[in-house]
Amino acid sequence: MDFILSLIALEVIGAFFLLVVIRRERYKYSATEFFSLSFLLGAAFASFQLFLYYMAGISFDFINVSMLPIVSLILILARYVSKPERGRDFLPIEPVRFKLSIFEKWLLAGIVLQFLWTIFLTLPIPVHSHDAVANYALKAKIFYTYNGIPEGFFRLSESTVAHTDYPLLLPLLMRWVYAFTGQNDLVVNMIMPMIYLAFMGLFYALAKKILNRTCALVAVFFLATVPQVVDYATIIHADLVLTAFIACSIAYFVRYIRTGNRRQLDLASIFLGFSLWIKNEAIVFAGAFFLVFCIFAAKKNHLLKKRKVVDLVIFVVIITIIAAPWFIVKISDSAGNSDMNIAQLTFERVWQNVKDIPILLDLFQQEVFGPKKWNIFWVLFFSILVWKRKTLWKGENFYITLFLLLSVAGYFVGYMVTTGNNLFFYVNTTISRFMLHFTGICSLLAVLLYRDEINKV
Repeated sequence: MDFILSLIALEVIGAFFLLVVIRRERYKYSATEFFSLSFLLGAAFASFQLFLYYMAGISFDFINVSMLPIVSLILILARYVSKPERGRDFLPIEPVRFKLSIFEKWLLAGIVLQFLWTIFLTLPIPVHSHDAVANYALKAKIFYTYNGIPEGFFRLSESTVAHTDYPLLLPLLMRWVYAFTGQNDLVVNMIMPMIYLAFMGLFYALAKKILNRTCALVAVFFLATVPQVVDYATIIHADLVLTAFIACSIAYFVRYIRTGNRRQLDLASIFLGFSLWIKNEAIVFAGAFFLVFCIFAAKKNHLLKKRKVVDLVIFVVIITIIAAPWFIVKISDSAGNSDMNIAQLTFERVWQNVKDIPILLDLFQQEVFGPKKWNIFWVLFFSILVWKRKTLWKGENFYITLFLLLSVAGYFVGYMVTTGNNLFFYVNTTISRFMLHFTGICSLLAVLLYRDEINKV
């Protein structure tokens, strides 16, 4: 019950942002989008709140932690009690159609069963894998024990706390759950299936706006049933969270391209900004996104020609405001990265990594053709790219494709400047997780390219 209360509190925080800040009259969201988006935004803002508490010297006791959902709930009630007619915000934006085709029923059944399977795999097991304990659970327990982030935490050695330079959204979210449930490793593990569910719900809602219901269900089924996605929905790792935030950011950006609605750009910016709180790799996605937006803003005869420069500035400002606290602390405390130490980067090291590129390519092809982790996800994706290559650079497909290429190039450069170990070690231990980061975007692009054939089913 305490865990459910913590989830409701996250929903309230996100709902406040949508109902009071974004507002239904300025951006029309469906019920599925409302609840899924509220949860993901609530999780992000709750973690953000705790980090600001650390910067302000405020303890993480239950009263302080619960202030944000309590204030959010009061402000929501104030908005709707004062003007009851605003209650229409909670009505569906379009008539609800429950009649599904046989094909859609099978897709929906597969998605539901896959979610139930993640619950079954997660419930009886505490946080247990090495990386989950070292990088996330241990930090959350330290924050729980100290009722905050200890002084000098980011200057601790690697032998004391693993990777103090890793962004803290997931450990802080676990600390949030601990505030409601106590230090319960069985219950806190359930946050990952909830993130998985919210991700699939929001991905469906956005895909439905971009495509249609059938194509949206195909996109979600295509993504939700990938074994690697399901595996990371059952363990405490930030990779699935990053996948969700990047995919949703791109989906909102595509909607913004189509409609010119700045609220959708705001949401794309918020998701991208918070992705920088999830994993260091988000820096690559942020850089790629910025370049894509610059190209979008430079195109002539566009729907948003008169506003695109202002929108680009807003985009950068929102991301900067969200990401700044983390980078200020990280830089001021000199939180080091043992995998990419610029001081140790030499021409000889880069050249050795370049010579090991065949190792990278070999391990990559093993992942692509590895059904144990991916089924036929990557084989199908690359097949669709080849089949639909003529439409790959048309319309919004252009921006998604360019974003993917720039991001892949960024990851490749990251591999080339690793310094802590040989390239085989890094590729062998990270490539499957890195490929997970791209699955949401690739699923959306694949269905965008293949939608005509799907609609014939």
